[in-house]
Amino acid sequence: MNLYRFRLVPESPWRTPWQADTLSGLLCWTCARTEGDGVLRQQLIEPALDGRPPFVLSDAFPGDRLPLPAAVRTLDVPAELRKTVKRARWLLPNTFQRLQEGTVPGTGEMLRDAGVFEYTQLRNTIGRASNTTNNGGGLFPTEESVLNRGIRHLTVYARIVPEFVEPFGRLVQELAHWGFGSDRTAGKGQFRLDGGLEAVPGLDEPANADGCVVLSTFQPAGGDPAEGAWEAFTKYGKLGPDFGLENVFKKPLIVLRPGASFRVPAPRGWLGRAIPMHDLLAHEVVGHLQGIGANVIHWAFGLCLPLRWPRGEVRHSDPITEPVAAEEQALPGIEPVAPLEAFAALSPVPEIIQPPRPATLDPDRVMVKVLERREIGGKVQFFVQEEGKRRGVLAYGVPPPSDKLPQVGDDISVYRNNQDVQNPQYRWDKPVSHAGKPKGGPVGHRPRERK
Repeated sequence: MNLYRFRLVPESPWRTPWQADTLSGLLCWTCARTEGDGVLRQQLIEPALDGRPPFVLSDAFPGDRLPLPAAVRTLDVPAELRKTVKRARWLLPNTFQRLQEGTVPGTGEMLRDAGVFEYTQLRNTIGRASNTTNNGGGLFPTEESVLNRGIRHLTVYARIVPEFVEPFGRLVQELAHWGFGSDRTAGKGQFRLDGGLEAVPGLDEPANADGCVVLSTFQPAGGDPAEGAWEAFTKYGKLGPDFGLENVFKKPLIVLRPGASFRVPAPRGWLGRAIPMHDLLAHEVVGHLQGIGANVIHWAFGLCLPLRWPRGEVRHSDPITEPVAAEEQALPGIEPVAPLEAFAALSPVPEIIQPPRPATLDPDRVMVKVLERREIGGKVQFFVQEEGKRRGVLAYGVPPPSDKLPQVGDDISVYRNNQDVQNPQYRWDKPVSHAGKPKGGPVGHRPRERK
């Protein structure tokens, strides 16, 4: 499999994170729609289940940044630098390639900011019967993202078998017409392709590599290496609406974030697996899909780059300046490939204006996913989870009527009841604030004199 990269230019905010498994799944969905179920099964699903995926993608990274390998966090770090290393997220291309060859970066070479500006957008609830807003509007928040100023594109890396390069280009171009992720029909997740595929053999050239770093959100297979460093999180996927079923959630998946590092090289250039549907969905859902001749998988492969496992100590260094235009930071060893027709450059790069944060938005109001319902002493409580945080309990405040309580799998808006990241608590209604209230009784009454 040859290693390429291509660039995506967002033309609107997006709601769904640009993760490798999501992007790969949408390309499979695009193949089914444009080429037919037979092509999808023969060229994508069956080879993937057999451990021969025709392509493996990375996550989409802001600009030309690459994720900081988790192997760096295993090094000795002076006490005064530990917080800096813990918060670091990215490396610029030249620094990343030096790390592949064994040179430990200084703290000034580690970028901390996300490269993405996230904000909350308020939306109205639309009643199904009236097709209008409910009384009071029914406002609820949704999270959206745009690139930070000075960053104009997202970069995706891909390993593709030679015979699938042209079909891959067609699928990506078709997906660009549809959009990416949640609310694409409302204009979110719109993007265009900037230029063509570029070969990046320089990233596969480090000599004497004794490990690898993964650039994707992925799930390791049973035979993959297990010695290394990584960060895991739980992902809650959902089955698309093309199978005659609604609101079908996949089983929770434990996946690893980009930057996962292992002490054994990946000879194929990738790790992970295609998760079959009997490991992914409930038994009755699998039965329905088999009955209509459908086969669903989760594309949980991870694109790997060779890495000489870093040794030594992390040292302080002066901060480096990231180029304002990300195109100025080129990877050594890039070889342009003859542009595919499907990857033709389009209009000039637009600039997305970052929406200001609403001044009246309540910082304690958040979106959580309902995981489990339970009753204690006749009172209903829910286990819920805020994105990127531990599981918590929703058991405080005044709940809605019993016929309007949420169902497992729903995304609902609630309020934080505490700030404990280890044991988060949530409440139904906004907590009453006593700030600013006069003390000592009603206004105009003098407090009693002490005797």
